[in-house]
Amino acid sequence: MEKRKGSHWFILFFVFFISFYFFTCGKVVPKSINWVANFEEASQIAKSENKNMVLDFYTDWCKWCRKLADSTFTDTSFIRFSMDFVFFKTNAEKDTALAERFKVNGYPTVILTNPSGKEIDRVVGYATAPDFMLKIKDYLKGEGTLADLESKLKKDTTSTELWFKVGEKYQERRRFEEALINFNKVVYLDPKDKTTKASESLLDMGFIYRKLKNYPNAIEKFQEILKQYPKSEVSLEAEEYIPYTYATMGDTVKAITLFKKILKDHPDLESGEKDWVEKMIKKLEGKKE
Repeated sequence: MEKRKGSHWFILFFVFFISFYFFTCGKVVPKSINWVANFEEASQIAKSENKNMVLDFYTDWCKWCRKLADSTFTDTSFIRFSMDFVFFKTNAEKDTALAERFKVNGYPTVILTNPSGKEIDRVVGYATAPDFMLKIKDYLKGEGTLADLESKLKKDTTSTELWFKVGEKYQERRRFEEALINFNKVVYLDPKDKTTKASESLLDMGFIYRKLKNYPNAIEKFQEILKQYPKSEVSLEAEEYIPYTYATMGDTVKAITLFKKILKDHPDLESGEKDWVEKMIKKLEGKKE
């Protein structure tokens, strides 16, 4: 009798647990994110179900896009998280109109919108599932958004951190003039780079000028990092971007010379960095990679 009674209670508990699970969760967690086929359909679903949208802009050649797709978007907790949103993804180099509409500046760019399609904010670059979900949750609370940071900056105009963060937000939206103003302000407030944001601002300014095809100004900003902050964490990146920019300009001889100088001046270069520099040299010399 005791065994039958124990079995009876076990069955009741199991049924209660399953019922509670479905009552609280409402839906069975799918094995993958439910990506909606096209933007128009995603917009209609978002409005009808009153759900925020998550728009993923990627390219085929972007390694961080692939990593985001292969790790973050396949994470079980993230898939469960995705059920409260409408998810849509598109190749930004093919769907150029939509990428232009949202002023996408880099890849991957994942944009969070309200049910009406108005941007709340965006996540640019790779992020792990926990970090990604935390950012989205903060954005939905109004924390860390461009509007939030701009409001804080008005109250504290001496914060290099805030000037830099707002500058990054502008840069991500291709609001380049405003971004340059912010980054220049960071350099002015922190000329000795105590916060590391001055050197990072110069690097971002170089990237902006490259985007605008103002290559001389881009090189000038990269060189400024080497001159003023040679020990900064971004100095090597700036040094690599100088010959890379010369190569973009078509000055192959100058680019090869400077790439070779990097190998000479940095014999302990990490294997990945060294491989990239060597490949660039071979490519510029007309050799097979």
